[in-house]
Amino acid sequence: MGNLSWGVKSAHGTLKSVLMHRPGDEIDVVTHENKAIFNFDEPVDRKTFQAEYDVMTSAFNDHGVELVFLTDVLKDDEDSLNFIKHRPNMTYTRDLAAVFKTGAVLMGPHLLGRWGDQDIVGRALKRLGIPILGSIDCPSFLEGGGVTMIGDDTVVASICDRANQSGTRDLRNMVLGENAKYFLEVPLPPGHIHIDGLYMTLAENLAICHSPELNILPCRIYEAGKSEPSHIMFNEFLALRGINVIEIDEKEMRGGHLNLVVTHQNQKAIGFESATRLSAAMARLGWDVSTFPSDTLFKGNGGAHCMTMPMHVI
Repeated sequence: MGNLSWGVKSAHGTLKSVLMHRPGDEIDVVTHENKAIFNFDEPVDRKTFQAEYDVMTSAFNDHGVELVFLTDVLKDDEDSLNFIKHRPNMTYTRDLAAVFKTGAVLMGPHLLGRWGDQDIVGRALKRLGIPILGSIDCPSFLEGGGVTMIGDDTVVASICDRANQSGTRDLRNMVLGENAKYFLEVPLPPGHIHIDGLYMTLAENLAICHSPELNILPCRIYEAGKSEPSHIMFNEFLALRGINVIEIDEKEMRGGHLNLVVTHQNQKAIGFESATRLSAAMARLGWDVSTFPSDTLFKGNGGAHCMTMPMHVI
C-alpha cells in the first residue's frame, strides 16, 4: 500500500485505477421499512446484486483498469470492517471522495444512511498514499456524484437535493487554482440529487446530456485569481467549449442510461445493458461500450459511475 500511482486530470481520460467496494452481507440491511434511509427502491436479493456487480467488474478488468477494493486496503482495520457491515451504500464509492491532481477531498454525504462513510474511504486513501486536501463537513453537504470535470481545467459541482452552496463553496476553496483554472457551480431544480444523473463527460468535445433541467437556472463560473464569478447558462458553457451533446430523453435519464464510465480516452466505456440506444449512438461515433445487466443493481439507484471512485486518470 502507498505505492499506487494516483492523480485525476479529467473525467474523460484513460482510467488506470479505481477504488471500489464489492457489496457484501451489508446489502441485507436494507428492508422495506428502512429503504428510504439508504435510497434503495426496495430490498434486493444479495446474490443477484453481487452477480450483476461481478459482471461489471469483469468488464473493468477486461479494459485494463486496476480495481482496488476497500476491504482489501482496510483488511487489518477491524473498526472499519465492522462499520462497513452495516453500510449498504458503501458500494457507491464515488460519492464519498473525489481525487484531483494534488490529492483527494472527502465529501459530505447528505443522506442520513451515509453519514460517516466518507471517513472510512479517507482511511483507505491515506493508506494508499493519496493526500487528503480537506473535507466537506456539516453543515456543508456535497457528494461525489455531484462533482465532475469538463476538460482538464474546469471542476463542476451541482447544487441539488444532496448539496448546498456551502458545500460547493468549500470544494471551490480547496481546488480552484492549483487543481483547476475554473469552477462551474450548476444549480439543479428540486428532484435531482447529482449532476451525473443529467450530464456525463465522454470526451473533450463530447458529452451525454438531458438538457431541460440543466438550463433552467444560470450557473456561476469562478476563475482562479478573480474575486467575482460570472454567469452563464449550462448549454452556453458547453457551446463555448465546443462540446457536442448526445441528448437522452427523460425515460432514459430516469433509467440511469448515462451512468457510465470512460475507460479509454475517446475509445471505450462501460455502462448499462439496458441503454441500447445510447450505446448504439456512441458506437456510430467510434466508441466500444461494454455493458452489464442492472435490473437488480439499479434498485440501489446507482451504476458503474456511482460504484467507481477514480484514483488515477491520465
